[in-house]
Amino acid sequence: MKRPGTESPSDTEGESAYTAGERAMIDYALRWVNHGGGPDADILTRFDMSAREFYREVIALLDRDPNSVFRCFGMSPVMVTRIKAVARRRIWISS
Repeated sequence: MKRPGTESPSDTEGESAYTAGERAMIDYALRWVNHGGGPDADILTRFDMSAREFYREVIALLDRDPNSVFRCFGMSPVMVTRIKAVARRRIWISS
């Protein structure tokens, strides 16, 4: 356990809760949410996974620690719900 005042700025902001790759995934999902999600080919190129795997991972990341999602990404609960809805739809479409 760290003593108060010895944390790095990223620890106090909760940014260490996500790796750079996880942050990139959530940022990508946020960027494309108003368009129903990003193109499958782009997801495969950027993240080396199918759109189905990508959206499953996005949902898992958003569910892992909701409070850190709000802190790290500045998203409202409504935006998190929208991203999850798009992700579920894309998973359903790819079944």
